[in-house]
Amino acid sequence: MTPTSEAEKLRNDPAVIKAADYIVSACGQLSNAVHDPFHTLMEALCACHLTASLQVLEAGHIAEILRDAGPGGLHIDEIARQVDKIRAGADGTPLSKPLDPAWLSQILRMLATHEWTREVRPDVFVNNRLSSFLDSGMTLEQLHEAPGSKYDTNPAIAMVPMSSAEPFRTMTKLSEFLLTPNLDPKWENPFNYAYQTEEKLYVWFERPENAYRLKQIGRAMTAGDRAEGLGDITSTSTFPWNNLSSDTLVVDVGGGVGGLSVKLALAHPHLKFIVQDRAQTVAMAPAVWGQQHKEVFASGRLTYQAQDFFDPQPEGLNPGVFVLRRVLHNWPAEACHKILKNLRAAATPDTKLIIIEHILPLACADDSFADGATLAPKYSPLLPNLGKAYAAGYSFSLTMMAMMNGKDRTLREYAELTGAAGWRIERVVRAEGSLIGYMTCVPV
Repeated sequence: MTPTSEAEKLRNDPAVIKAADYIVSACGQLSNAVHDPFHTLMEALCACHLTASLQVLEAGHIAEILRDAGPGGLHIDEIARQVDKIRAGADGTPLSKPLDPAWLSQILRMLATHEWTREVRPDVFVNNRLSSFLDSGMTLEQLHEAPGSKYDTNPAIAMVPMSSAEPFRTMTKLSEFLLTPNLDPKWENPFNYAYQTEEKLYVWFERPENAYRLKQIGRAMTAGDRAEGLGDITSTSTFPWNNLSSDTLVVDVGGGVGGLSVKLALAHPHLKFIVQDRAQTVAMAPAVWGQQHKEVFASGRLTYQAQDFFDPQPEGLNPGVFVLRRVLHNWPAEACHKILKNLRAAATPDTKLIIIEHILPLACADDSFADGATLAPKYSPLLPNLGKAYAAGYSFSLTMMAMMNGKDRTLREYAELTGAAGWRIERVVRAEGSLIGYMTCVPV
């Protein structure tokens, strides 16, 4: 995969994205319509094998090894040797158990069957468009010295460990959690049950032994922009930033280290920003940004505030806009109500609230809303949510429910959620090539 190639550039054309979505959706429906249900069942049941194989591909740095080998490819014996060289680390610590090429042959051939690699000769593999997506661009020498640095060069790679490690184990306990008679009520969700802990997910991740996992997750979160497709929060077609008066205050609630606010501050220099998050999170911001965007921070237009969104907002804030980006999906409805009510209490009659979340269309027709509720063309035989084209969004939502009691929601659920807290959704803008929606809300 070469992002700068003319073919890949076409992926940024809204018409091409829409056409590709329809093709993927139609192919998924046709496949299920004509394939033997037994084989479709077996493929679904064996999906865990694909997940585990992708873990090996990523953790073994095999995309980088195959890229270094070039178009001729590399035999599994040499791939295994290169993986072990990186595993041994910079000090060359002897391995107690070298990687068996026979395992690698099975794994890479299965990945090739799912088109995640390509087998060009018996046991000789090369990268393809999909495996190249997991290439950090680092040399093998750099990986040998500091393999964990790959997540700094291509944060999207960190989505593999983030989305497969704890979620993988958690989901194996889903049916047991839901259907076991008299399950101990102390287990709030399948994650707690699977890991036999009563800690909330992020408290558990803050354990000292999970420090590396927390770093991986932090890097994966910075790749979140990709999930927004062609969506652009800075665009005046998403929200009329240009209509806001000079020095209007934008409050980025649960904004982490401020990635969204920095982007907005660069695009709209007439506005001021406060990034709110937990004290330990905002304390990391100076080290994260270093010397980048010094002019934004030096001007005082962007500041940080330690603030728990479950607590009332500070007095005298006078916000022009509140922004909640990918916050509500982490929480059940009761917690979301508390967050939204705190913002409503601090809002002026002119304050706007922008909620940025995945909006999950129903798998059936929904005429409750004029726009934003379905993705398929009117009168189309395609599933209203485009089925396979965006199936990952539904998997991610189930993961959030299983691990954090949160979830992504349908548009009608967001309307109910905001309405119960004193807000009304006034406008919905969907990001092309994504389930992400930008919901502008007004006080009621």
